[in-house]
Formats: sequence, C-alpha cells, structure tokens
Amino acid sequence: MLYISITLQIALFALLQDVPTNIISDGPYIFHQEDGTLKSISVVEGEVNSSMITTSDGEAVVDTSIPSVPAITIAPVHYFIPKDTVPMPTKLLAVSDLEGNLDHLLEFLQTHKVIDGQFNWSWGNNHLLFNGDSVDRGEQVTELLWFIRKLQHQASELGGQVHFVLGNHDVMIMADDIRYIHDKYKITVDKTGIPYHQLFGENSVLGKWLRNQNSVIQIGPYIFVHAGYGPELHALQLTHTEINNKIRDSIGPPKWPDRDVLATSLAWSSKGPLWYRGYFEKHAQEYGPKPTAEELQAILDSHKAKAIIVGHTVTGNVGYLDGNKQLIGIDVHWDTMGEGEGLLVTKGTLRRLTMDGSSKELLDIPTGK
Repeated sequence: MLYISITLQIALFALLQDVPTNIISDGPYIFHQEDGTLKSISVVEGEVNSSMITTSDGEAVVDTSIPSVPAITIAPVHYFIPKDTVPMPTKLLAVSDLEGNLDHLLEFLQTHKVIDGQFNWSWGNNHLLFNGDSVDRGEQVTELLWFIRKLQHQASELGGQVHFVLGNHDVMIMADDIRYIHDKYKITVDKTGIPYHQLFGENSVLGKWLRNQNSVIQIGPYIFVHAGYGPELHALQLTHTEINNKIRDSIGPPKWPDRDVLATSLAWSSKGPLWYRGYFEKHAQEYGPKPTAEELQAILDSHKAKAIIVGHTVTGNVGYLDGNKQLIGIDVHWDTMGEGEGLLVTKGTLRRLTMDGSSKELLDIPTGK
C-alpha cells in the first residue's frame, strides 16, 4: 500500500506540472485609471476577479491573498527615483537573480533576521540590495515584486533602505520579450486578455515602480550592477545617474533596438550594464572584452570604488571572480532548496551568508568553466 501511495503522489505531482488552469492564482495587478481610481485584476483558482478601488488624495490600501504582503499600500509618495549613490551603512546584504523564487528568499531573510515571522522588516537602519533579475522563470514573480516593494517602504520608515537594481530580464518583460516567463503567466495572459508587458505598463503600479529603479548603484566603495561594467561603458564617461536615466528612457517597446551602438542602447547592448559578461573567461569572446587589470582599476578609480558586485552569470556561490577581490559574483541557484546565498558587508568585512544561517568566507570562483 505504501508503494501505491507514493506512486499516486508522484503521478499527481506530474499532472500538476502541466499547470491546470482551474487552480492558477496570480496577482493582483493594479492599474491607475484616468479618473483617479484604481483597477485591480487577479486570477483566483482560474477565475478572473476585477474590482474598482476609490482613492483618497491618491492613496488606497488593497487587500491581497499573498501571505507575505497581506495588504498593498498605494500613495503618490511611493513613486520616487531612489538615490544611486549612498554612504555605506553599518550592514549591507546583497542578493541577486531571485527569478520569481520568493519562498526561498523569505526563508533566507528570516534565518538572518532581516525580516520577522510575519515577513516584515526587522533589520533597523541596515540596507538590503536586490541586484537584478527578480522576474522570469519562477512562478512567484508577482508576489516577489510586491514583497520587495513593501520592504522598501518598511525599511525607509525605520531608517534602513532596500535597493532594487534592474537586470536584463526585468527590462525584457516591460519590452514584451516574454521568452522566459513561467507557464503560469501565459495562463494569466489568456485569462485576463492583457498582454504580459502591459501588466507592467506605465499605468500599472508595479510598472511605474519598476521604471523608477536604478541600473547602477554605488553604496560606499562598492558598485552594484546586474551584469558588469566594462571598458566600453567606462569610455562613455557617464555618471551613475546618467546611466540610470538613459536606461529608464529606453524601457519598453521596441523589444530589440540597435544593440550594436552602446551609447544609444545601454539597456540592450551586450556591452551594457544589464548584459556584459566580460569578467567571465568563458563568455568574454561573445560578451567581452575582458578588462585588463589597468582598465578595471581605471573604472574603479573613476568612481572612487574598490569592488564591483555582479549577478547575471551563475557562480553557484558568492565569491571573488578568479580570486580577484575587485570583482564579486553573487548569482546563485535560488530555485534549488538550500542553495540561496547573499553577500554581507560589515565594516569593510565581506562574508558569504548561507541558507543554514552560517557566515562564511567568500570563495574563489573560476570563470573559465
């Protein structure tokens, strides 16, 4: 009987992987209307729920069925462009490439006391940074984005900060490039009749919030960028703010503008900060070139920085790229139980935080494999 029971469980699990439309739940997606009201659309067990919400001075609270975000607060004060250069806090934790894997993130943040048992900010005046690609692949994209947005507001009220760096996948979904979305969201599109990129359009709450975020952030002497900061980008002699503004201006259709001209295609060029892989030997020929030691030092010197931290290219662990303490990779397997890691910076000391609550030395990550 035990064998039959296990077999049935496996068969049931296999069937569920086909994502039956009658059990899909997603949302809410909230849209600003011309008359000042809000429209909320959700899919609940395969059925579309739509409601209109009246605002007071542009403010409203929308209840959700998301355990980590039971209510969404919407107010004009929430729409702002964050600073892209800030002083070093007492503690800074950086993670990257969550790709819709909220549950593992919640476990990690609770283990390291960043959030409490009710998923609220409990890290005081410290900083948390998401280094790009929070979307695509996973099936908790909507929930993850609402959660990060909530933490931004909660941290700010307690003197802390939550930073969100745009990655290539974050801008891809806003440009109608949906090659990597989970099948769940194809069902959402089919049920609601709303194209996926329009769920994150300029009139949506999440879309407006995403478009305000930065692509390069410097915290103290550390530059955070999703993919990398190469010699060609440095040659443009742009400030962080200029890079961020140019990328904001290019978000949205057309999907693929001329990628060959970096100066006019910062969001899409393979040499740009959302795509560059020149730090990795195995990718340098296609996405390079790899910077020389002198070129890398020139990049750092121009911003009075001492290290660049990247995601985008999987390293498996948080560590120094080829042992170079000026380059740190933090893209790990958040989709695998127990594999999540983050970079903790405290008083100039860098540590690798793991899912089991440990704090370890950074590894040396070979980039030629």
